[in-house]
Amino acid sequence: MSKPKTGPQDLPPKGGYPAFRYDRVKLRSFVTGRWAIAGFIAVNIVGFRLYYLNWLKCRKDMIAEKSAELAAFPIVYAENDRALLKHLKRLHQLEEEVMSDFPLWETTTFLGEPLFKTLPEDTYVEPHPAELYAFTNPMHVPLKISARIRF
Repeated sequence: MSKPKTGPQDLPPKGGYPAFRYDRVKLRSFVTGRWAIAGFIAVNIVGFRLYYLNWLKCRKDMIAEKSAELAAFPIVYAENDRALLKHLKRLHQLEEEVMSDFPLWETTTFLGEPLFKTLPEDTYVEPHPAELYAFTNPMHVPLKISARIRF
C-alpha cells in the first residue's frame, strides 16, 4: 500500500491563479463576402470555359468514332456475307457427297423442283438459320438458333 504524503501541502501560487477566460473568442475570417463572391464568379467563368473546350473535344471524338464505324460497316458486312457464301458452298458440296448414292437426287431442289420458281436463278435468297446447321450435331447448334429449330 502506498504511504501518505509527508511534507508541505500543495497550495495555490501567491496572489492566486490568473483569471479564467470564458468569453467568446471570434475567429479571424480569411475570406470576406466580397472575396467569396469574386472567387465564385472567377471559378465559374474558368470552369465553363474548360467545360466548353472539353465538350468540343468529346464531340469531335464522337464524330470521328461514328465516321470510322460508318466506314468499317460495309467491310464487316461484306466479310460476313462472304463467309456465309463460303459456308453455303461447303453445305452444297456436302449435300452432293452425302446424296451421291441416290441418282435422282438434285442438290438445292425439292424433289427435283426448284425451291423458288418465280425468282431468277442468280437471285440470292438469305437462308433460314436452320439451313446453315443442316449437317451439324444438334448439340453443337448455338442456343439462339436451337431455340427456334425443332429437331
